[in-house]
Amino acid sequence: MATDRTEEEQVEALKEWLNENGTSLIGTIVVVLAVVFGYRTWETQTRETAEAASAIYEDLVAAVSVKPLETPSEKNLSTGNFLANQLKTDHADSTYAHFAAMHLAKIAVEKDDLDGAVKELQWVLANDPSEMIKVIVNLRLARVKFGQGESDGATALLDSVKPGAHMSSYEELRGDILYAQDKHDEARAAYQRAVNAQDSANPMTQMKLEDLAAPKTTVAADKPEQDGEEEG
Repeated sequence: MATDRTEEEQVEALKEWLNENGTSLIGTIVVVLAVVFGYRTWETQTRETAEAASAIYEDLVAAVSVKPLETPSEKNLSTGNFLANQLKTDHADSTYAHFAAMHLAKIAVEKDDLDGAVKELQWVLANDPSEMIKVIVNLRLARVKFGQGESDGATALLDSVKPGAHMSSYEELRGDILYAQDKHDEARAAYQRAVNAQDSANPMTQMKLEDLAAPKTTVAADKPEQDGEEEG
């Protein structure tokens, strides 16, 4: 009987606790379930969005990719341009959209539309790219700026980020800019840094460095005495 009374007391205690805390308990359960299902919904939407962006990007690459020494047709370029702008509009914060803008910039450069290339590359930088993409885009933008004759703007871009694994390319472009400014000693130093940063030798960079090598000093030989010189 003592055991029965203890069990009855436990049941009554449980009832009283539920009466006092049941509402808050149910509320907590509802919140937890909402968070769980909300996260799963967000996860599903994120995956579906990423898959959609990936599919568009694959179609873009297929449209503008050609064999070496060939150029895409106007129809394919138009398709690629449409798909790239779709990515930029609907998935602006995705890496696929950043790559799409980089494709458009490359096509613009090939068409000698440097202003168009600048616009696309600046769009990437303005839409929160990863650090890796930022370094690459910054370098390409500096090259375009240099091509436009904006040496100071190009140099400022080279100075604005830490190039990391792209140190050699950054220093080679810096050397090109300095060479164009007739600053040959500084250009030579930049090319040397570019060579030093390379994992394997780049013949073009080495050639630029060698072309700026310090000239050798030539010592004139003493003139030989002429035969038959009269003695005093």
